[in-house]
Amino acid sequence: MGGFAEKLRREREMRGVSLREIAEGTKIGIRFLQALEDDRVEALPDGLFPRAFVKQYALFLGLDPDKTVADFVAAHSDLATER
Repeated sequence: MGGFAEKLRREREMRGVSLREIAEGTKIGIRFLQALEDDRVEALPDGLFPRAFVKQYALFLGLDPDKTVADFVAAHSDLATER
């Protein structure tokens, strides 16, 4: 399911923003941001954190946060049933 993760990375790179900048601006650990971009959702904390991270990432980049979170949920619909 690399489509969502690839889109995040591509959007960030198109804007010339580093993961460190997002980490500093959102207070989200760089390892969690890297996990999002590597499509390693199992490395993210449980609960609402993954959605909150995606929303903050989207807001930082100027993306539509609701659409980005919806895309994340659609790409990882199995996440809710596994955790």
